[in-house]
Amino acid sequence: MTGRHDIVGYAEIIERAQEDFGAEFPVSTVRNWEKYRRAWVAKGSPTRSETRPREMPMPAPETTVNGTPAWSWRKVREWLIASHRVEAPAAGEQPE
Repeated sequence: MTGRHDIVGYAEIIERAQEDFGAEFPVSTVRNWEKYRRAWVAKGSPTRSETRPREMPMPAPETTVNGTPAWSWRKVREWLIASHRVEAPAAGEQPE
């Protein structure tokens, strides 16, 4: 167990994506994912095609910290893989 908490903000998403997948995302990209998710919800959460996984919005924030959304890293990690923004690590390489 690494002792790291599961609730992450924008900066931690960027940091953990780099650590877990070697992926580099600018903060503007991560913020745009949240803007897209909010717009998607405002439109009534239309059904997304399973053939277009990149259109799947990021998970909803679990809470806010000082007015900033915060997410479960486990859910964001699963979403990054499912939406093909990163490649899943090989078996045995997954962090705890």
